Amino acid sequence: MKKSADNFLTPKNKPSFLLLHTLGWSAYVMIFAVDNLFFYRDFNKLGLDVFYPLFLAGLFASLLTWPLRYVYRKLWRLPPQWLIVAIVFCSLVVAAIWTPLKNLSMWYFYEDFNVLGLLTGGDLDPLFKWYMLFMSVSYAFFMILVWSSLYFGINYHYRLVNEKQLHLDAVRLSHVAQIKMLRYQINPHFLFNTLNAISTLVLKGDKQKANGMLTRLATFLRFSLDNDPEKKITLYEELKALMLYLEIEKTRFDERLTVKFQIEPQTEALLVPSLLLQPLVENSIKYAIAHMATGGVISISAYCKNNSLHLEVADNGPSNDNAQKALAKHTMSVKSETKGGVGVQNIIERLRVLYPNKHEFQVYKEKQKGYRVLIVMPMEYP
Repeated sequence: MKKSADNFLTPKNKPSFLLLHTLGWSAYVMIFAVDNLFFYRDFNKLGLDVFYPLFLAGLFASLLTWPLRYVYRKLWRLPPQWLIVAIVFCSLVVAAIWTPLKNLSMWYFYEDFNVLGLLTGGDLDPLFKWYMLFMSVSYAFFMILVWSSLYFGINYHYRLVNEKQLHLDAVRLSHVAQIKMLRYQINPHFLFNTLNAISTLVLKGDKQKANGMLTRLATFLRFSLDNDPEKKITLYEELKALMLYLEIEKTRFDERLTVKFQIEPQTEALLVPSLLLQPLVENSIKYAIAHMATGGVISISAYCKNNSLHLEVADNGPSNDNAQKALAKHTMSVKSETKGGVGVQNIIERLRVLYPNKHEFQVYKEKQKGYRVLIVMPMEYP
C-alpha cells in the first residue's frame, strides 16, 4: 500500500493557458482591425477585408508562440540573467519566422502580391527584394517579447499566490495538527492506561518507579503543550520526546515491548516537523504490540540517502495463528489511518504542505509480519 505525494508545481486556480492564449491573440487581431478601420480609413484599401490579413497574422503568431510554452517550462529554473537572455533569443527567433508570414499575408491582400510565384520560384515584381520579407521584424520582436513577458508575469503571479496560500495552509494545518495530536495523545484511553499503571506500581509499593513514570508523563505532556507548532525541531529533540513516550509504554508492557533505534549520527541535527513519529509508534503499540503476548518489537530508523532524510517505523505485528483477528484489526487500522485517521492523516497533510512534491509517505506490509512506514523528506539544517 502506497501513498504518493500530490503535485503542487502547477499553481492553483490559474486560468487555462489555451483560454488566455486565444484571448490574447484575438485581442491583437481586433485592436489592429479597429485601428485600421477607424483611424486609418483614408489609407485603408481593404475596408472590412482588413480583418483577413490580420486574422492570418494573429493565427500564425498563435501557432508559433504555442511551442514557446514548453520551451519556457524547461528554462524556468535558469538564473535570472540567463533567463532574460533565453527569452530575448526565443522571441527573436519566433519574430524572424513570423515576420515573413505576416508580411506575405498583408501583401497578398493589400498589393496582390504573387505569393505562389515566390514559393515556386516564378516571376516576381522587379522591385521585390528578399530582405523586404523581414521588414518590421523589430515590431514582431516587440510583440513576441510582450507575449513572453505576459506568460512569465501571469505564471509568477499565480505561483506567488499559490506559495502564499501554501504558507497559510502550513500555519493553519500546523495548528490544527497540534490540536488533533494533543487530542490523540491525551485521549482518555492513553491517560487511563498510564494512570492505571502508576496506580498499580503504587499498590505494589514501587514508589520510585511510579514517581519516575509520573515525571516522564508530565515531561512528555509539557513538551506537547509548550512546543510551537509552526516551528520545526531537530530530530534529536523529536527522538528525545519520543523516548519519553516509549518509556511510559515500556513500563506498561514491560518485557512485551522492545524498541530498537538505528539512528545515523548526522541525522540528529536535521530539522523535522514536531511530533512526527509519535503517532506512528502509538499506532504500532495500539494495533500490534497490545495484541501480542510477548516478543513485540518496534524499530525506529533514521538515515540519509540521495540528499534526503529517511525515517522508518516498523513493528513485527501479531505472530501466531490465534492472533488473526488482531492482525486483521491492525491491517484495517493502517488502511483507515492512511485514508483519514487522526494521527497518520495529520502526518500526510503536514508533509504535503511543508514539502510539496518533495516528500514520500509509504506504508508497507512486511512479507513475514508487521508493517513498516517510510517517510522521506528534504534534508534541512537549523
